[in-house]
Amino acid sequence: MLKDKIAQLVAENGPLFPFEKEYAVKQGLIDDNAEFENKEWIFPVIERCLKETEEVIKEESDSFMNKPVSYFSKNAEEFLYVESNAFETIGVDGIAFEMDDVFETSTVLFGLKVQKKWGSFLKDYLEANVGSKTYSAMFSDQDGLWDINIPLDQLDGFDKEMSIKDAMDLAYRFIFKLLAAIEAAN
Repeated sequence: MLKDKIAQLVAENGPLFPFEKEYAVKQGLIDDNAEFENKEWIFPVIERCLKETEEVIKEESDSFMNKPVSYFSKNAEEFLYVESNAFETIGVDGIAFEMDDVFETSTVLFGLKVQKKWGSFLKDYLEANVGSKTYSAMFSDQDGLWDINIPLDQLDGFDKEMSIKDAMDLAYRFIFKLLAAIEAAN
């Protein structure tokens, strides 16, 4: 699972986010003084889309990721879909980011590759870390993924004026910690 993916990155001497390096040290995959290049966010797919039709409005450049998340408060009819090679580590193909019209929260939606048997653990973790009734998690037998929707507003470090890139980083860290917790419980 997560340990195997980080071990592969270590074996390839690939770049790591600082928290991934901490995880690798905790797991005994590397020494604390091991040197690794810091991983940078690269988003090969950045699409602004209409919520109603999922039609792509515009394929954006990396500079769009520097806009504040409040952009979507002013453009509530849109959502952003992004992909990153970094997502492979956490078993996510892409993340959608939007402003939830009803609750007025900044929300991320993603499909997570975790076995169905982890459902109660997953839901308990989400409830403890984002609050009850503020998330949704449903398993899709069709594609074998958990369809998860969480409000970023509930996560430590969230700020409506943070950049979209920083919000993606926050979501990635949250998913990473979730997977580490599942692995520790296994």
